[in-house]
Amino acid sequence: METRDQKLKSIKLETKFVVLTVLVLCLNVLFISCETKAIKNINQNNLKLESSPYLLQHAKNPVYWQRWDREVYKNLNPEEKLVVVSIGYSSCHWCHVMEKETFEDQEVADYMNQNFVSVKVDREENPEVDNIYMTATQMMTGSGGWPLNVICLPDGRPVYGGTYHTKEQWLEVLGKIQKLYTNDKSQLMVFADRVEKGIQEVNTFEISPESKLISPSILEDEMQYWMREWDEEFGGEKRDQKFITPVKFNYVQQYQKLTGDEKVKEYFDKSLITIAHSGVFDPLEGGFYRYTVDPYWNIPHFEKMLYDNAQVLGLYSNAFKQSKNSVFKERVYQTFNFLKKRMANPAGGYYSAIDADNNEGEGRYYVFSKESLQAAAEDDFDLLIAYFNIDLNEPFEEYFYNLKLRPIDSAFLEQYKIDRETLEAKQKSWISKLKVEMQKREFPLIDTKIITSWNALLIVGLTQAYEAFGDPEFLKEAESIYSFLKDNSYKNKHFFHTFQEGNPKIEGFLEDYAFMAQAAITLYKTTGNSTMLEDAIAFNTIVLKEFKDDTSPFFTFTKDPTLFSKIVGVDDNVIPSANAVMAENLWTLGQWTGEKTYSKQAEAMIQGVLPYFSEGGGSDYSQWSQLLAMEVYPHYEVVIIGSEAKNKTVEFQKEYYPNVVFQTSKSESDLPLLKDRFFEEETYIYVCQNRVCLRPVESVKEAIKQMDSWNN
Repeated sequence: METRDQKLKSIKLETKFVVLTVLVLCLNVLFISCETKAIKNINQNNLKLESSPYLLQHAKNPVYWQRWDREVYKNLNPEEKLVVVSIGYSSCHWCHVMEKETFEDQEVADYMNQNFVSVKVDREENPEVDNIYMTATQMMTGSGGWPLNVICLPDGRPVYGGTYHTKEQWLEVLGKIQKLYTNDKSQLMVFADRVEKGIQEVNTFEISPESKLISPSILEDEMQYWMREWDEEFGGEKRDQKFITPVKFNYVQQYQKLTGDEKVKEYFDKSLITIAHSGVFDPLEGGFYRYTVDPYWNIPHFEKMLYDNAQVLGLYSNAFKQSKNSVFKERVYQTFNFLKKRMANPAGGYYSAIDADNNEGEGRYYVFSKESLQAAAEDDFDLLIAYFNIDLNEPFEEYFYNLKLRPIDSAFLEQYKIDRETLEAKQKSWISKLKVEMQKREFPLIDTKIITSWNALLIVGLTQAYEAFGDPEFLKEAESIYSFLKDNSYKNKHFFHTFQEGNPKIEGFLEDYAFMAQAAITLYKTTGNSTMLEDAIAFNTIVLKEFKDDTSPFFTFTKDPTLFSKIVGVDDNVIPSANAVMAENLWTLGQWTGEKTYSKQAEAMIQGVLPYFSEGGGSDYSQWSQLLAMEVYPHYEVVIIGSEAKNKTVEFQKEYYPNVVFQTSKSESDLPLLKDRFFEEETYIYVCQNRVCLRPVESVKEAIKQMDSWNN
């Protein structure tokens, strides 16, 4: 079976834009990128009515922007004009550039206002709209990004897709599409039919009625293919731009632990150490930037996203469990402190993103001139340059420099004739002085949307940090976020996708339910709080009832079809696949509750995704791989029950055991794994496989010994 990317490529070959060949050729120079109120009057810019920072950034454009609404394709376009759908997000640098260069221009606005209905979309508020038009653009051109600019027929079907355009490029594209629409509408209709069919194919799955045997060889073969893409020198994958993608590293760590593969372990350790000391980490305020624009992890794209930092917390926490590397612990605490300082909503929950730009330009809040570095260093300029790993011959944008924290080893200390304590004192002084300078600058825009799914990822990351370090602050914050979302974004037993200005907005998507169920499961696993188990069951029940795809074992992105096609995504992106998370949720709940409906659904989903695991396709399905690994390698049920259950659970979870289903309780329970195992004034640990248990033990050390020796 073809992967999603393979489908897109094959469909692209079948739907070449014969009519608009000139425009497709033009697209080759355009792909520079970052990554409901009713419309009342389409003859004015209505974005001033919105709360989204991204939409508000365009509220003063002379373009008659509307917020996306299904009505724009029904009753609010009586002249049947072509529709421009322009998609971006508040922290997107190239979105800002196009807004200033193109959408603020009166000539552009006049042409758009006369000939088009223009719609602005915040992709973080409406990921379903972004998904459908990004798929279309990738199909038409082979690539995509943000800002995403799509031209559609009055019914919403796309006939053109591109990213960043200069004023001249945009006017040329608009003019040629409008001319075709006026003079030869039928050819545009034919092309729109092809694109619509292609998008529907991408979201359709061929499911075999026969179950495929699952074995370790599936994952082992895929890992061999994936290794070809690894950058063994600099870490991560061989890409011109470097993204952290924690979901991939989570699986790599699990795989190397289960198989003992030293090559995989070396790659994992080297990558995480490199990333921790690279330009993608902010050494002054903490937190991780979205990606680097080079393949060496040097120059970051300076936006900071909640979803990245949420997942990094868990990634480095689990890495610390295994290696006990102090740098990993430092990055977790530095990231946590950054999040609390910059992205925490005082009333609860965390904001979605911080812009890459301030009033002086991209990254200017975070970079320094040579003169400012000299002032901070005083007589230790050479040492400061070495410590922050700065190459004076390679400035960021003419004469500014970004900072990186190089590893400090004995060779470095010897080279600069300094001891570690003295260096640490100097480092604190440098950082203090540089922060004083930063405080004089305008801080980048913070997007204050509280996105349910991204906050759920943060709950999971914080809980994993609590497991690794035992610091109650992590668990306290995780539980606080969970309570906030339950109180504010969960109404009438349904989630909303965003919360802003005191109000929930946008009906929840699959990822909101799946990730919140995962958050509840993670909290239950760690604390034994039965309320979390009840919540996880409730959230998953809603998904099973309202999001089920009629033609596959998977779930749809939204309850209702978006525009002209349903969306059924199974591959990972910067966040894990919501379908994969749902499968894992159901699998785990099946283990805990004994409910066969959950287990059967999880198994059907696993069987549905197996065809994608062939000749390297599995690298885009790392979240699924983690669940497959639970199936094909030995996994254990570890039951801790009794008055000291919580403390013993904390002790157990400080070590990295990826193939363990934990269940803990301080009291008697009728759940299958807990039933008849509670004894007053005693706390026992049961190590089991397939519900067959060894003799109970009282210490974590004994239980681990049982686990390690079971299959040896």
